[in-house]
This record gives sequence, C-alpha cells and structure tokens, in this order.
Amino acid sequence: MDRRDPTVEGKQSQQVFRPRKVLAALMAAAGLLWLGVFAWLFHFDGVPLQTFLSAAFFVVFFAVAVAYYGRTRIEVDARGITCRGMVRTRRFSFADIRKLDVLPGPVTVYAIRGSKGFVHFTSFFRHHRYLARLLVERAGLSPLPA
Repeated sequence: MDRRDPTVEGKQSQQVFRPRKVLAALMAAAGLLWLGVFAWLFHFDGVPLQTFLSAAFFVVFFAVAVAYYGRTRIEVDARGITCRGMVRTRRFSFADIRKLDVLPGPVTVYAIRGSKGFVHFTSFFRHHRYLARLLVERAGLSPLPA
C-alpha cells in the first residue's frame, strides 16, 4: 500500500478515492490515436464503410472510458460512503454495509454488499487496500485476511 494519505477534498473527515489518473490519460491517448486513424482514412479512396465504422467505434469506446475514469469516485465521510459511477450515484451508511467481498486476480475487485444493493471498485483505484480496510473498520465487519 502506498503510505501517503488518500486525497482529501473539502472537509477533513471526508476522503475521496478515485481511479488512478494514468488510466484516464492512457484512454485519452488511445482515443486520440483512433481519432487520428479515423481522420486519416478520409485521405484514401475506396475505404470500406466497415473500416470507418470500426475506427469510429474505437473513438467512441475510448471517449466513454475517459468519461468513466473522470466521473467515478468513492467518498467516505463520517456517516457512510457515496459511490459515484458513470451513470448513477449511490449512498450507503456504514450500517447499510453487510459485507465486503474481495475477488483477487490480476485486477482485484472489491464488492460492497449493502441492504440497498451493491457497488464495486477495483485495484485501479488509488489506495484501494486502505479504502477496503476503512470500510471494514467503519462498517464493523470481520477483518480482511492479510
């Protein structure tokens, strides 16, 4: 775990966890590359429509990825957590959190199960291990394995 404290925005008791910025930068670079490919295709005669559609698909795909990484965040305050995703925002009090599942792998997935549904975050988030320990501690769950 990184020894630095997570980003603190606003009040001292509120902590904000976001995906790593390098992911958004990589998605933006890939999107610009595909935008360049898309524009470059107009310099040629007889390019099939499917080729234009394929390049356009990747431009849109990477634009959505940049929007996802730019919007996604988890805010932890004294009363609970607010998980803001690409489409929706969900609020859980610590009493609502029933379980935190950890699915290890090349990308660790943390599933927060609450009485009102579930949300998840991955190891792509900065300080993800600290966030998991913080949730376990404040929600009164059994400790995570070492």
